[in-house]
Amino acid sequence: MQNQLARGASVKFTQYGTVYLGARNKYDGHQSNSYRFNLLQNGTLLLGRRGVAAVGATRQVRFNRYELPLAKERAAEGDLVSQSLIAQTQPHRWVNTDGRFYSTGRLWTSGLPKGKTWAARGARSAGATAFGDQVVNIFEVATLKALIAHADRRKFDLPNPSGKTHDLKVIGFYDGTITFAELYRLSPTFRVVAGERPDPGYAKLALSWSISFDRRGLPIKVTSSWHTKGQKKPFSRGGASIEFQSWGSATTIAAPRPSQAGVVRAPAGGLPECDDMVEFIKEDARPTFEQ
Repeated sequence: MQNQLARGASVKFTQYGTVYLGARNKYDGHQSNSYRFNLLQNGTLLLGRRGVAAVGATRQVRFNRYELPLAKERAAEGDLVSQSLIAQTQPHRWVNTDGRFYSTGRLWTSGLPKGKTWAARGARSAGATAFGDQVVNIFEVATLKALIAHADRRKFDLPNPSGKTHDLKVIGFYDGTITFAELYRLSPTFRVVAGERPDPGYAKLALSWSISFDRRGLPIKVTSSWHTKGQKKPFSRGGASIEFQSWGSATTIAAPRPSQAGVVRAPAGGLPECDDMVEFIKEDARPTFEQ
């Protein structure tokens, strides 16, 4: 992977995530409506010697047809988190290049003047833009080395009958756990995503992680997940999995033209951003609804 960083490779990826917030469930006798939603992201990473140099991606929140009515009900009750998530069921485009972060989509552009279609969200690392739902950035070499050094399990040269290429016919993996407080100390990307040191509501939560790689040693999939089982509150969980689908030569990820972008510090209407996993974890730590 260090060779890919050195040559400035581009990587196409797909990311899947799921979040379940138990405090927002609706209980009716023996019936329960679950507050659950999925996260889908597709895009391209551009790598550099220091890690992720640029990213262009499309991100979307998805409720299935059985779960959307509860989200709409919570939104009608004034729950700003639900209102933000429903706005994000429309695909949102993200671009980060030269350390500048831009978004387009209903949550971020509804308050812009006519003719402006991109929200300029200020300075932010490209790694933090790409690794917000999946919070383990393996393109930080020091972070990757530390995770591997403390892995609970490691397997190499495993046959993979479903592999579609020569390199995928043999795979391996590392997996382990780390607390959010430990990840904060270890990962510059996570420090940007978290924004501040993890509070007691989630600092000691365990994050389970796994890294799969092909015959060449290139990562093919990274997953991470958390849950609050055993704590004295409604059970919640979340996580994401990023799959690296192809590795190519350097490419260009262009920022919007200055005439298209307007500075936006927060979504219109006082809505929360709700566009990374830490925000969901923090929201779980201070639930809006009491059951």
